Amino acid sequence: MLLEDTPIAAVRPGHYIGERRCGYCHRSSGSCVFGFTSVSMTVDLYQRLMDRGFRRSGTFLYKPDLLNSCCPQYTIRLKASDFRPSKEHRQAINRFNRFIVGTQYEEALRRHNSSSHSASSVGKHNPEFDLISTIHGAEYDHLPQELAHVPTSHKFVVRLVPPDCTDEKFELYRHYQKTCHHEPDSKITKHGFRQFLCGRPFEFERDYDPYVMENVVSADGSQPARKRLGLWHQMYYLDDQLIAMAVLDILPDTISGVYFMCREEYSKYSLGKLSACREIALSLEEQRTYYHIGLYIYSCQKMKYKASFGPSELLDPELYRYFSFDKFAVEFKKSEYVSFAQNHKGRDSAKDMRKIASDTTMSNLKDEEPYEDDDVDEEDHMQVIQTVFDTDMPGVAGQEEIESSIDMSKVRLIIQKYVFTAENLSNMHPTIFAKLLEPILQMAAVMGLDLFYEIFLYFQ
Repeated sequence: MLLEDTPIAAVRPGHYIGERRCGYCHRSSGSCVFGFTSVSMTVDLYQRLMDRGFRRSGTFLYKPDLLNSCCPQYTIRLKASDFRPSKEHRQAINRFNRFIVGTQYEEALRRHNSSSHSASSVGKHNPEFDLISTIHGAEYDHLPQELAHVPTSHKFVVRLVPPDCTDEKFELYRHYQKTCHHEPDSKITKHGFRQFLCGRPFEFERDYDPYVMENVVSADGSQPARKRLGLWHQMYYLDDQLIAMAVLDILPDTISGVYFMCREEYSKYSLGKLSACREIALSLEEQRTYYHIGLYIYSCQKMKYKASFGPSELLDPELYRYFSFDKFAVEFKKSEYVSFAQNHKGRDSAKDMRKIASDTTMSNLKDEEPYEDDDVDEEDHMQVIQTVFDTDMPGVAGQEEIESSIDMSKVRLIIQKYVFTAENLSNMHPTIFAKLLEPILQMAAVMGLDLFYEIFLYFQ
């Protein structure tokens, strides 16, 4: 959505969703989030929402309630320039590179390096491990021209492409959902794939299309003309077959891993770990400071690998500041909910999450976007607590606090395509304003006033 050629963020009023099935421990009613659907979103605002604990699934943005959920989900990030691949990471990259090039090519490369006194980027022959050169070492486009006459065992190509929904991508997604998450065919639809992982969820200036290469690379190809931004698909081709795909949000100062899928027969090559290493390298190449690895759950075994990409940081759910993973790890041994706020809430103060509004059920939300959890669908037993103020959600201002501090002249509303400030609406149509006051206050409390003042709250 554009306003005088300037992209804006417009979102629908949000809901607190409690008692939903957890996609990690599979409890039937253990997960709680506050979520809303974006009509339009900017990359800058979304990046700052991530630093307030939000993630997105398609156009649905959600903030987990870490205090009241069975599996608290912490935002985890890494400063890309600080990353030092572990022995396990180096071995995984080298093993995959050797699988691609094969013994004959590796021997030829060793002889070539010996005669030219150059360092190899394939195998174990590097005196020092360089992430960027090694991660690209076996790619067809990066093989040395001097060895073009030597055959490799396989042809490996990686491409960063726009997030269009194609049959090729969907077939990989279908394969992955069936083999990894054991979903039946009836639940795997192209429509769901398109909404979840494709499309163009971000708005840009009218004269800028991030997927037109002239806007990204200068005429001679030497320097970026502008920063690459938006949702992208990173495609992995082995012998012209798509074997893996990473879905990435490329934001002003970070790259965020949204989803990764691969063919089951290649999982033995640790493609998930390889993709994270490749995305950290991409963060450096695209001159981004951080790499966001998604969400981290201390008690979830399948997320343990995220902590190996260090030194990483976790977001404090009450202070909205990042602290080292090691500092969190000490406290996780005592409690799954951790905050370094001086008077943090703690699990004992959590309210009874079974207090559900009887007249509001999942049927009211069936048109919303699916959640990032792998196996959430419309059949999940999800219910809505009437207001976030009925909960003890951490990092959220109380109703009295937000009522006393909000400036209604800065709150922007879109109602049936007309733009109002909340202050103007309260003067012109006090009855309508009274009906909209509660969702206004909830959104302000969860987003924080500084971010809330930057969006348009969209009412149909």
